[in-house]
Amino acid sequence: MTVRPIVVLTVGTLLVGVAGLARAQETAPAQAPQDTSTRGYAPNTGAAAPAAAPAQAPAAAAPAAAPAPAPAAAAAPAAAPAPAQPSTADAAAALAGHAEQLKAMGFMELVPPRSLERIQREMDEAKLDQRDAEADLAARQQKEAEVKAMVEVKKQEVSTLDARRKLAEKSKQEVEKTSLEAEKKDAERFKAFLEKRVALHRAEKESAKAEIARAEATQHALELELELARRRGERPGITDPAAALRSDNVVHELERKLLEARRTAADKGKDAADKQVDISKRRLELYQAQAAAGGNR
Repeated sequence: MTVRPIVVLTVGTLLVGVAGLARAQETAPAQAPQDTSTRGYAPNTGAAAPAAAPAQAPAAAAPAAAPAPAPAAAAAPAAAPAPAQPSTADAAAALAGHAEQLKAMGFMELVPPRSLERIQREMDEAKLDQRDAEADLAARQQKEAEVKAMVEVKKQEVSTLDARRKLAEKSKQEVEKTSLEAEKKDAERFKAFLEKRVALHRAEKESAKAEIARAEATQHALELELELARRRGERPGITDPAAALRSDNVVHELERKLLEARRTAADKGKDAADKQVDISKRRLELYQAQAAAGGNR
């Protein structure tokens, strides 16, 4: 029969086709599952694989190579060394030279330097003057109070004598009246003498106060001069320009304050001298009153 060869041929053809298809599937690369992790969920491996993505376009041509970097710049030169500070001797010489230049231009030193020993000696004398003036003030205040009490007693005596004189005059006792008038005049002269003493002690008291003020003002000026001398002594050793400028400014300010303090001390000294003039006047008046009270006219 002719049917069996046809069936055999058909089955063989099918088997060859199936085998070829299997070999093609084995040689084809496995399709990678789509990564969906960026969408917040894992890929479903059980789902049918999607169609293959179209082939990507050929990559763009690589950009031209970047130009080669320029050769490294030459190393920066080392920082210039700081200018050397002048020595103490050089700074002192420069300071002296500047002073000589100012002197040549007609400037003068208004606060000439003095030794620390001399300034300190004057300071000690001013302190001693102040203590003496304070003791004198206390003594004059006590004397003034004592003499004022004597004046009050003498005033009462004069008043009593005047009352007795009026009584004698009223009773026509001429001898008694004349005697009482003489006693009254003597008491009045003595009272005038005591009043002159009070005025003198008051003037002496004011003079002591003025002397205290003068001594205090003098001490203040001398304290400034001591500080100025100290600052001037430190100045030649300062080599840093900024520090030297600050030191010069301090010296100039101290010089100005010292001149002002000396002027104040001079004013206080003038006031104290005026008080001494007043004391001399009071003593002359007291001398005359004392002579009259003692019967020496």
